[in-house]
This record gives sequence, C-alpha cells and structure tokens, in this order.
Amino acid sequence: MQKRFPMIVVTVVAVVICVGLALAAQAPKSTKIGKDQCLGCHGPFEKIAKATENFKTPAGDTSTPHRYVPHDSQDVPECTECHIQHPIPPKDKSEVEKPKDVQFCYDGCHHMKNLQSCKTCH
Repeated sequence: MQKRFPMIVVTVVAVVICVGLALAAQAPKSTKIGKDQCLGCHGPFEKIAKATENFKTPAGDTSTPHRYVPHDSQDVPECTECHIQHPIPPKDKSEVEKPKDVQFCYDGCHHMKNLQSCKTCH
C-alpha cells in the first residue's frame, strides 16, 4: 500500500516554490562590466602595469600581473578574471577586494605556478 502526501504538504511546497520564483524574478540582476569600463576609471592599462611591476608571486617571481594575454598581443584580459567587481561608484575603499594570487595566469599558461617564460620549460 502506497502512502500519499497529505494535500496540505503538496500545497505548502507549491506555494514555497512560487514565492521563491517570484522573489528571484524581482531581484536586481547584477551587471557584469567589461574591461573598457574598468579602464575608464583605473586605466590606462600601461599605468596599471607600471604601478604593479614589483608584484611578488607566492613562487617568489617578481613581475606585473597586468600583462597582455597572449603576451605578444595588445589584448587586455577581462579585469574580472582576477578582480572582484566593486559597486559603481564604490561607497568606500573597504568594498574593494584585491586578488591574493595570480590564479588566472596559472590556470591559463603558467602551470608551474611561476611567471617564467614558457620557453623555460617547453
């Protein structure tokens, strides 16, 4: 003999799902901004690279993490690959989180977790 859920349980579950969907539809959507908008305030890119030229990685390498990708191009990577987007305008500097490492570089090319040239190993 199969047990059936009481109708009240089915009704409550349906109401919870509907309320959740309605709230999700009303929630403001976060807008991801692109590198052009970031560089409009923080740029130009060359200035950022110069300001961070003494960045030291956990592996001990010193280099700017702000590089064109691929390095022989003029392509600026999306800032949100490493940085967490802050509100625009930021209310105060405490809202700005700086990345603690260069995982984007490690995941992309520098799989030995250093910033040495690919030609060093390959």
